Amino acid sequence: MSISIRLISARRPLALAAALFATASGGARAASPAASSCPTGYFLSGQLAQNESFEVAGPDGPSTCWSSGGPDPAPSAADGWFMHSSNSQATVCSRLEPTTAPGPSGHNMLHFRAGSLEGGVYQVLDVPPDKTYMFSVWVYVVRGQVVVQSQAGVYGPHSWSTKRGEWEQLRVCTNSLAATDWLVVYNQDPRGGEFYVDRAEVREIPTIE
Repeated sequence: MSISIRLISARRPLALAAALFATASGGARAASPAASSCPTGYFLSGQLAQNESFEVAGPDGPSTCWSSGGPDPAPSAADGWFMHSSNSQATVCSRLEPTTAPGPSGHNMLHFRAGSLEGGVYQVLDVPPDKTYMFSVWVYVVRGQVVVQSQAGVYGPHSWSTKRGEWEQLRVCTNSLAATDWLVVYNQDPRGGEFYVDRAEVREIPTIE
């Protein structure tokens, strides 16, 4: 499936579900354990994600919803982040709230409600190709299951949430052959989902052999 990274649609399916779902029942589908897919080491760059702590509100304000027929692309409540919906165009909503994430952070986190699968937020990254990167976010899943991925499509490294009701770091790293032009944080339960996200991070790392 070929998608231009500049033609981003809240209604365009990203085909994650068909490739990554083991079942449609909402059971555990952790293809890679949280925070375990990256080698230890140092970073070769500073922060490459935009508005990583969700401190800046989006153009439509700190609380936004999208439903069928809405704007395309769909701005989230956080500047630099966009919302995505499902094939059925289920309503999605985002809101900035005071953060409860562990560790160093800003003042805000993003609260997201998804009406179906593929509901979540993403941003397009302006990073050089043919390099290796670490992608990391902290999520608090209320219901559903969340995946972080370094590419909008059926391929690319990804990490599933494994917990509910507590904060969890999801982290993946790419090699130089992987597409790394998106940072994707989506619910992947067809029954819908609700989660909080904070402390997004994208950094260049030494080449993974």
